[in-house]
Formats: sequence, C-alpha cells, structure tokens
Amino acid sequence: MAKRIYDLNLLTVFDAVMQQGSVAKAAEKLELTPASVSLALSRLRDSLGKPLFVRKGRGIAPTLYANQLHASVGDELHRIANALGMENEFDPASSKRQFVLAGQSYFDQIFLTHCAAWSREAPGLRIAFRAEEDNFHKPIEMLSERQADIYLGSLPINHPSILQQRVGEEELVVACSRNHPRIGDSLNLDQFFTENHATLTEGRCGSLYLYQLCDAPLPTRHVRYRSDSLLHVMAAAARSDLLCVTTVRLARLWEDTLALRILPLPFSLRSVPIYLSIHRSQENDKGNQWLTGQLRNLFLDMPSLMPAQ
Repeated sequence: MAKRIYDLNLLTVFDAVMQQGSVAKAAEKLELTPASVSLALSRLRDSLGKPLFVRKGRGIAPTLYANQLHASVGDELHRIANALGMENEFDPASSKRQFVLAGQSYFDQIFLTHCAAWSREAPGLRIAFRAEEDNFHKPIEMLSERQADIYLGSLPINHPSILQQRVGEEELVVACSRNHPRIGDSLNLDQFFTENHATLTEGRCGSLYLYQLCDAPLPTRHVRYRSDSLLHVMAAAARSDLLCVTTVRLARLWEDTLALRILPLPFSLRSVPIYLSIHRSQENDKGNQWLTGQLRNLFLDMPSLMPAQ
C-alpha cells in the first residue's frame, strides 16, 4: 500500500508539470520547491525506465511517451483527487491556485477588465490566458491534455469528455476611425463592400467569420490587412481608412482609446454564441465552479450598440 501511495504522489507531480508546462510553475501549484519536483520526476523516470522530458530552449518539453502516459493517467488522477476530496475544498479568499483559460484572443481583453474585482475576492488567485484558434478540435485537445482549465469559444462541441454551456452571445458591428474621410454616422451596403478592410486571419476566425453568420450570399470584401488578434485588427482600422468587423463588447471597451466610430452592419447577421467548456473530470472541482460562475456573470449582459446616455 505504501508503494502505491508513493507512486501516486509521483504521478501527481508529473500531472502538474504536464499541466503547467514547467517545473517552476508546477512547484508553485503544488507548494513544493522546484528541486523537489525535479527529484520526483527523476524518480518516476527511473521507475518507468523511459525519459519523460527533454530540454527545449530554457524550459522543457514532454516526450511522446510522456504525452501518452498523461493521456492514460490524467483523468484517473483527477477522479482520485475528487474522490479523496482534494479538489472539493476551495476558499477564494485564501486560495493560491493558478487557472489557465484558453480561447479566442479577444476574450482576454474582456475578462481582464474584471480581474480587479475578482482580486478583491480572491487576492491570491492567478489566472493565465492562452489565445488559441476557435475550432472544433482545439478545446477538446487542450482540456483533455490539461493545458487549460476552461475554454471559451463560439463553436458547440459534442464530445463525451467535455461539458459545455452557452453563457452569452456577441453582436458584430463595424468599426473604423472617427476621422475616416468617407464614413460618417451611417453606412450602407455599397459603402461597406467598396471600402478596404482589416480582418482576422481565416484560421483564427471560427464563427467570427461573417460569411458563416449570414443566411444570404455576400459580396467579397477587399481585405488589405490580416492579423491573428482582433485588437490588432481594430487598431489597424483606427489608424487608417480600413473598416473592420468586431464585437460590440470589444468595440465599446476600446472605443475611446482608439477613437473608433462604431456602426451597425448594413446587412442582417446572426449573433455569435459564447460557449464555456470544461473537462468532465473537473465538474466537481470547487475552484472551477467558482471561476465558471464568475465568467457566466461576465457574459450575462449584452452590451448595446447605442452609446450610453
């Protein structure tokens, strides 16, 4: 029995390193020293007789065997932790946990505006954000491999290991410079498709790709600038004669800073849904429950296209 508990401790350290991507971050999460984490990894490597990590730049990278091992034992480790109550205790006022959120890049701008309020309730909590493509495969991969605790996206997922809920929606609008030489307080269909545009690279768009949200065929836009970041797209439009399509929420957040003019789209378009996804093994994790509750509240209100009075 003692041997099994010892091996479980080693696997727990291994799981933390796989999740955090570094010995130092895993040590922080486990409240151990980096030397203790490195020693545990060495013992597990010697016990298994196979290398687990290799040097990559200033950090480490898992071997193929480590990825295969983690895919096999990761879920079981979290089930054991839940059964033992290790993840059922969470006090935001005293917790020093680190959470990793992932999703489309514009989400980090949104939740960062609420971090000050969260830090008053949970001063020791640390939240990292990873910008990823919004497709059907990335959320499953990241949540299953414990690269993220929560994934925010605009596409529905149908997978037995993933729990997903729709927490809100985003309305798309047109943004351009307030000093645009040809665009005033209104925009018609011909103007929209005559002007040059800044847009997201297609691989990053997911459901933000407006042609997927329109029921009627649309003319082709004249795209002159592409970026992986919606914020960069908006900044490009603000500093040029380009138009861009963005979300009301993000446009309102940067409207004054970038001196943007925000206008409704001159054609009908469906709103973009917001889905919050977690791995099924994390369903009873009290920390995850707290953070998902904060995120649900964040997306409850749909920002208005009309300026506040």
